[in-house]
Amino acid sequence: MLRDEARQGARLSSDEIPQHNAAIGSVPALLAWCVEQAKSLDALDEEVVRGAEKYERKVLNALGGVAKSLVIYGGLDTSGWPPEINKWMDHAPRVVDTQIAAAIADRIRSGEDVLGSLYGRIVAGKNRRKLGTFFTPRDIMNYIANLMIENNVRANAIADPGAGVGAFSEAALDLWPEAVVHAVDVNLVTLGLLAASPDSSRQNRSSNLRIWRQEFLGWLLGEWDKEPGPRLIFGNPPYTRHQLLNMEEKQAAAVASGSLSPSGRSGLSTYFLAASLNSLRPDDSLCLLLPVNWLEADYARSVRRHLWYETKRSVDVHLFPEKKDVFPGAQVSAMVLFVGPRMSSESDQPIRIYEVEESNGAFMAGVPMEEKRIGDPPNTLMPAAFRRAAGNYAPSEEMVTLGDVATVRRGVATGNNKFFLLTNKQVAILPEGSYTPAIARLREMEEDCFTKELHDKLQEEGERCWMLQVKKEDRSNAAVDALLSSGEAELVHTAYLCKTRPVWYELERFPTPHLVLSPMSKKVFRVMVNAIGAIPTNTLYGIRLFDAVDSVESRRQLAEWLRGPDGQDALTAIARRHGDGLLKLEPRALLGVKIPKRILRYSEQSHTDTRPKPLRVTLW
Repeated sequence: MLRDEARQGARLSSDEIPQHNAAIGSVPALLAWCVEQAKSLDALDEEVVRGAEKYERKVLNALGGVAKSLVIYGGLDTSGWPPEINKWMDHAPRVVDTQIAAAIADRIRSGEDVLGSLYGRIVAGKNRRKLGTFFTPRDIMNYIANLMIENNVRANAIADPGAGVGAFSEAALDLWPEAVVHAVDVNLVTLGLLAASPDSSRQNRSSNLRIWRQEFLGWLLGEWDKEPGPRLIFGNPPYTRHQLLNMEEKQAAAVASGSLSPSGRSGLSTYFLAASLNSLRPDDSLCLLLPVNWLEADYARSVRRHLWYETKRSVDVHLFPEKKDVFPGAQVSAMVLFVGPRMSSESDQPIRIYEVEESNGAFMAGVPMEEKRIGDPPNTLMPAAFRRAAGNYAPSEEMVTLGDVATVRRGVATGNNKFFLLTNKQVAILPEGSYTPAIARLREMEEDCFTKELHDKLQEEGERCWMLQVKKEDRSNAAVDALLSSGEAELVHTAYLCKTRPVWYELERFPTPHLVLSPMSKKVFRVMVNAIGAIPTNTLYGIRLFDAVDSVESRRQLAEWLRGPDGQDALTAIARRHGDGLLKLEPRALLGVKIPKRILRYSEQSHTDTRPKPLRVTLW
């Protein structure tokens, strides 16, 4: 343990550590001081900064000395602060005044956040994920401030959820100097740095700043309603993934969200959004910097539905370029949601989507895409959905959804493709019927149809293009038994999916799909006609037409349409967008894709058949 701590100490004090911003010259000196002081200090309690490692919490303990010196330098009254913040500062050693002066000078000169940079150097990015601590870049903060000015937002009380080191709180003190700003966070250290920050304390602005060390969702239910309006919720909620939330935290978040509560797969930022929307009075506003996922994920459908029907409020979505890394390591893009006060006019407001561009070091929004909120809400609030809604068809074009004419399902999850997918050499000694053609990927295949000729080519190249399909009774064959025994020797049967099956090697069987589609892409979604009835693995989706519309021609035309510009637009419109530019389709979303009825060949039975349709989506 001591060796590990020493190694971490070297990491923190090494000159090779990349600085958050090289212009902040005081950060290395302050960091080195904290690391040195930490040698004689105890670690802060785990609950003080959840997720931080023991050695990091030692250095954070020393950081209290930096905050205390700033308090002394600024002559601040800390009597109204949470007592645990004062305790943290009072028990830490002091920094010499020259370092404090340098920190303040750097802050003024560079416009960057010395304290946020220092915290980011101490606590590793992966250890900040539990509390979802990501600091708002200055250029994005400037864009949001201008957005508030352009919308003439009024506020007497402002809440900064998950305040961190205070980028939004400080902006609020500037934009609304007469308003009371409530900085709410559970992270004692970042909250203490915010309270002691030179920006927060200058010109007696500290009298308008209220510091709350509480869970924001609980604070929202207990304190927010006491504040006079108009009110504004203004901040960058913590980006904590749902896997890092326990059941108790999710249940409390659901209570705070009320009827807007998203599903249990929601991250904390989506719960913050839902609860904030649920708390709005008619004259309140909201402006939050969020990960983009909630705009299209199933778990946030209730939130999007609420915004769609709030037609008397302005709802503006501002999407930042994918290359802007606002949530480091999270692989998600950033967006800003602005919701204005309810308007008394009778006319409904459109929803506006802005695609933000960077120019000369600043962000600017172009002409918005406007959509009237009429009828049912779209599946996503991403731009492609509205482009698609505009349509590339003549008004008379008759459309059907894919779910009306086909099933969509993922391929077979084997649990171990290396074992269950076989080469031609392996199947040569197995009995007929113990294997079937398989397809594991579409990448690098230029063909539009998976034919016998293509499968033969894969065999010749030594590809694993056969899937093992045996039952318990097949083990009586010596070759099958030898293969299964080799898998057991390699512990294949202990893999998660394998051990959950009644017989570990019996894979599920289902009717083969007519089309195979690659669900992930950066540019083009690959679609192939499955001419030989190959079984796809779970990295691919299969589409199988209902009997009433199935024919060789229907399969071909549907595949051609999906590969064409209209089909690709439709797929892009329903795809989830990841931070690295990757697009991902979900089976349920695919069912909603509208396709021209003309491309299908309906049988006479299809107009009168009233039998119930089979389950359309199967997920394994």
